[in-house]
Amino acid sequence: MTQLSSFSGEDAELIVALVYRVGMHVSFSEDEEGEQDDEREMRALEACIKEISKLHDGSELMKEIAAEVLRSKDKWTAWSEGVFNIEPQCEKAVLILKTTASESEVKGYIKMLLEIASAVAQAYGEFGEEQAPEKGFFGKALSRIVGEFSGLSADDANHPMNISAAEDSAISSIAAALRKNA
Repeated sequence: MTQLSSFSGEDAELIVALVYRVGMHVSFSEDEEGEQDDEREMRALEACIKEISKLHDGSELMKEIAAEVLRSKDKWTAWSEGVFNIEPQCEKAVLILKTTASESEVKGYIKMLLEIASAVAQAYGEFGEEQAPEKGFFGKALSRIVGEFSGLSADDANHPMNISAAEDSAISSIAAALRKNA
C-alpha cells in the first residue's frame, strides 16, 4: 500500500494540490452564471473531497490524498491560481504516481480527479436545471468513484446534461492528459 510519504515533498504537493486544482479548472472554464454558480461549485468541490476522504472501500491512498487536501485549506487560494493550463500537471502527476503506486492506485487517482471535475461541473445547471447534492447526487457520484465510473466521453450514455460545452471540454482535456501516461 502506497502512502503520500512515499513521494518527495514536491511530488506529494503536486498530487494533493491537483485534486483541488482540477475542480477549480472546471469551475473557471465556464463562468456565465456568475457568483452564485461559483459558490455552488466550490461547495460541491469541498463536499466531494470530504466524501472521498470518508470512503471505507476505496483506496487508502485516495483517502489520504483527499484528507490532505482538506487539511490544506489554507493553501486553496494559492492552488486556485494558474489553473488554466493544468494538463501538463495532470500528465506529470500520473508519471509520478506510476513510479511508486500500484496500477490500481494510479487508476483510482485518475477516477477521483475525473469525478471531482464532473461534480464541480454538475454543481449548478448552467442550462437552468439545478441538481441538489442533498437529493442523492453524491451517492451517485461516489458509487462511480468506487468502481463504476468509466470516464467521460462524447458517447457516454450517462453524460450529465447540465454540463456546459466549456466544462465538458475542460473535463475531456483533463481526462486526455491523465490517460496519456496511464
